[in-house]
Amino acid sequence: MRVVLPPALTLLVAAVDDDAVEEVCGARPNWFCESIYRATESKALAKSAEWLITRPLAALIVIVIAALLNRWLRKLVTAVITKFTMPPTMAVDALERIGVTSFSPDPRDATRTRTLCAVARASVSTLIWTIAVLIALGMFNINLGPLLAGAGIAGIAVGLGAQSLVRDCIAGFFILLEDQCGVGDEVDLSTVSGTVESLTLRSTQVRAADGTLWTVPNGAILRIGNQSRSWSQATVDVVVGLDADLERVAEIAGRAATATCAEPQFAEVVVREPQVLGVERVDQTGAVVRLTVRTTPGRQVALARAIRAAVKRALDDDGIVYHPPA
Repeated sequence: MRVVLPPALTLLVAAVDDDAVEEVCGARPNWFCESIYRATESKALAKSAEWLITRPLAALIVIVIAALLNRWLRKLVTAVITKFTMPPTMAVDALERIGVTSFSPDPRDATRTRTLCAVARASVSTLIWTIAVLIALGMFNINLGPLLAGAGIAGIAVGLGAQSLVRDCIAGFFILLEDQCGVGDEVDLSTVSGTVESLTLRSTQVRAADGTLWTVPNGAILRIGNQSRSWSQATVDVVVGLDADLERVAEIAGRAATATCAEPQFAEVVVREPQVLGVERVDQTGAVVRLTVRTTPGRQVALARAIRAAVKRALDDDGIVYHPPA
């Protein structure tokens, strides 16, 4: 036999039920907890379902969204950095189709792009996963105040203890971003000079002329003199006695340098023909006639050596002493 309650009593029971639901599932109960409680009227079962099913499921959804967002943003930053640091492939292909091959991309652009992309992707992943973990912990009613305060104190301690490392990484990032130097460049770092063999966010490795491999922290680099950017220049000083005919010496040196630059092994590296600048210095040691040749990056040393040898032979054939006697 079904008992029909008066309308007033029905409203009272409903109100009591709502209060009980709020007590068990909170002021803003979720559908799952409320359904379990109304179906079973068991507080323990409703709370267990809340902690074992609802909140872990919500945290899992947050993790999945973070993973998808992380994957998309990593691809986005990679595409943006590649676009701004690498030459446009479509433009290069179009120029090659019409026979224009003078444009050649810098090989080190790829290395610079890979390094910058790796740093950007790591930063994006760290930011997204940190936020996702904090949101997931908040779903379990974990007080994040002490955790954030502890993390802040730990961050300050690490920052103070590793400030040189942070400075090195920031300096290395801007060296790569501004393309101040790259692997294979001839550089002068004021404290050491030579060929760059490795360039990372933290340090730059330079191989000196005597074979020593120097590792310089990027934060300690105050200036970079890049001798391989765009073009290099071979400078040859021809030292002769004070009694030599300097105009004749300049003519012989210019002719010997021009002949050397025309040789097959040097013809492709010469950017501008040799220029005899004239008399550079006259003192008690003799007179110095200087000439220069502009070359492709990093090829000036071998050409300068060949020009010196050719000038020496030409002066000997003309009877002019290459260097004054002691």
